[in-house]
Amino acid sequence: MDTQAVSPKSSAPAPEPAATPGTSVAPIPRTAPAVPSQAELRERMASVAQQMRDYLRSNGRDLEFRVDADTHAMVITVREAASGKVIRQIPNEEALQMRRYIDEWSGTFLDVTT
Repeated sequence: MDTQAVSPKSSAPAPEPAATPGTSVAPIPRTAPAVPSQAELRERMASVAQQMRDYLRSNGRDLEFRVDADTHAMVITVREAASGKVIRQIPNEEALQMRRYIDEWSGTFLDVTT
């Protein structure tokens, strides 16, 4: 290979296009991604939850979504449709109990009176 024929490339950035005096360069419009409203998000979540329920029902399973009253955590329970037996719960009961305990005792280690 002839190394004399290869010209080095500059790593400097390309120059900005120059504007003619008295004229303005229009900025390139950039559109921000559309942020869905709370109602749209709830509607999407409800739709996804229903699709999951339908799929699991076709496999003999029931899906339950609820909010734990003590921890305000979202709890998802998968049950066997025929018997109602709990197959899986996310988070499990032990994790919820631990969170309740931490929530109950969290203020006892800090002096919040000052």
